[in-house]
Amino acid sequence: MFRIMETARLILILSLSISTSLAKDPQRSSDQNVGIPCSAHRIWVWRPILDRFAKVNSSEELKNQVQGMSETIKELQTRIGHKDELLLLQAGQIKDQSARLNVLAKNMKVLRSEWLSAQDEIKNKDIQIQLGAAKIKHLSDELLSQCSRQDTCPTDGKGGIYKLKIRGLAAFEAPCSSNGWLTIQKRYDGSENFDRGWKDYKDGFGRVRGEFFIGLEKVHHMTRQRSHELYIKLGKIDGTTSHAHYDDFELGGESESYELKSLGRYNGTAGDSLRPHERKKFTTNDRDNDAYRFNCAADEYGGWWYYDCAKSMLNGKFYKEGRSRNGKTNGIMWGSWHNNDWTYSLTFVEMMIRPRIN
Repeated sequence: MFRIMETARLILILSLSISTSLAKDPQRSSDQNVGIPCSAHRIWVWRPILDRFAKVNSSEELKNQVQGMSETIKELQTRIGHKDELLLLQAGQIKDQSARLNVLAKNMKVLRSEWLSAQDEIKNKDIQIQLGAAKIKHLSDELLSQCSRQDTCPTDGKGGIYKLKIRGLAAFEAPCSSNGWLTIQKRYDGSENFDRGWKDYKDGFGRVRGEFFIGLEKVHHMTRQRSHELYIKLGKIDGTTSHAHYDDFELGGESESYELKSLGRYNGTAGDSLRPHERKKFTTNDRDNDAYRFNCAADEYGGWWYYDCAKSMLNGKFYKEGRSRNGKTNGIMWGSWHNNDWTYSLTFVEMMIRPRIN
């Protein structure tokens, strides 16, 4: 619009200039125009107009360029605005990401702390597990030892001396027969003194390969844990033998003075001379538990389950000739087998037990 108005203005100026020139010199103008179409006068008249028109055109082009550059600048500014918005958006996103990274870093720190704590806890648990495993191994070994230990004589093995381990007692050696009988007392040559006090009878004495008494405490533990049979072999000076068998033999503990609590049923050839001693307490020369007004174990009678005093007495004094001396009645006796002749003394005795076979 600006360009059109400026052109119109220039044409108007040109027209006015020509009119003015003709008005001043009409004759001259007429003559000159007829003879020379492009006379100097015409050039003189038109030159300023043409120069100005050229200037106008030049200015118009410049304006066009400026306008184009302005539009370009506006477009660039628009683009820059868009870029700024995008940068602001990205800056916001970066800020959010940074906040998330900070949160993650804090979480990682917490997780690391928890991981370290868990490692310490795992280490402690490992130590506890190792200690527990060691304890379990110890208990297992002990249990296996208890389960596999020999706590009685083998029933189908070779006879001889076996090391036995009874629960609650130290291991000990004892003679075993080939069919499972364990010898708890043996007499045959008088090499061992049986006139002893309470402690010796409690713990046992003698040599298991010779004459000995295994000990009341051991017999108590064995017969308490399971039912046992009792088998007694007897021998006289003339070589004759006999036996007595009881199918439910049990001794009480020391607090019960090793009472002969049970014998069960009798079977045998020697007679039932132990029956009067059933449910009687054990007496030794230093501990009187019998019903007699004196101590039945005194004067070398040996320890036994006396009442007032005895029908049998297998821990009495050993007489190799088979009879007591000076009318004494302190020998090894089983009254029913030698017609209650109290001066008679047996020269062989073996008391054996084994778990009862039902």
